[in-house]
Amino acid sequence: MSMQCCLLPPNTTVPLPGALKNAIDWASRPWGQNAFSRKPSGVVGTSPGSIGTAVAQQHLRSVLCFCNSPLMNTMEVYLQTTPDLIDDDGNISNPSTADFLRKYMQEYALFVQRVLTVLPRES
Repeated sequence: MSMQCCLLPPNTTVPLPGALKNAIDWASRPWGQNAFSRKPSGVVGTSPGSIGTAVAQQHLRSVLCFCNSPLMNTMEVYLQTTPDLIDDDGNISNPSTADFLRKYMQEYALFVQRVLTVLPRES
């Protein structure tokens, strides 16, 4: 079974934190054995501000493209976190946010299916 990649950068208004970038660098080595190559990816971010992860998401997209990871660009997610947005059971309190995230995941699933049809993973 092939694994897909959906990365969520932390709440930051600057490029990727060093620890996340370092982890991606390690996963992309050694040359020719890149763990991200041909794996469909999507990027989602959340912060207290409405677009607080925009710069980090753009940086992450750039890194994933370099790693040859097909990237879903049809929808972008800049989710504003509020104290009551997600309850202890994982339910999203705002119906429009829940609907948006549901649509994002549906689109992501279709994207993964399309990519793996064109670029099947080696076993």
